[in-house]
Amino acid sequence: MLDQPKKRGFSETKVVTIIGPGTTVSGEIKSKGTIRIEGMISGKLQSDDTIVVQESGRVKADLVAGQVVISGEVQGNVFAHERLEVTAKGKLVGDITAPRVSIAEGVLFEGQCTMKAPGQMTPPQSTASEPPEPSQPLPQNPAPRPQGA
Repeated sequence: MLDQPKKRGFSETKVVTIIGPGTTVSGEIKSKGTIRIEGMISGKLQSDDTIVVQESGRVKADLVAGQVVISGEVQGNVFAHERLEVTAKGKLVGDITAPRVSIAEGVLFEGQCTMKAPGQMTPPQSTASEPPEPSQPLPQNPAPRPQGA
């Protein structure tokens, strides 16, 4: 431990916010500490530390945190500054951006994964009033055809 370089330590055990089982939250949540989700969330989640989605957790939101651990279900894009872990019971439908990714064997993952060195990634910028950017560009409507042609 003496020879390890000092870096920002994230903790999934020093929880400051818990969304308990049977609780449903809709909107945007920002926290400086770790967020643990055991209930249901829709909207956007942001933590300066860690987001942990427990097995009972159901999330329809974009997640932005130092590290993200998913054991429940997540539908949304995940941006982790340091690492993302999807455990054997986790399910993720959405795009991943993280320098380190761990996905257990047999996990349901549907999306794209972008891995770059820490510091080379930029977190998504959106406000509560704007919808999140789609991961795929929307198809453009063709020009209308004149009738009777």
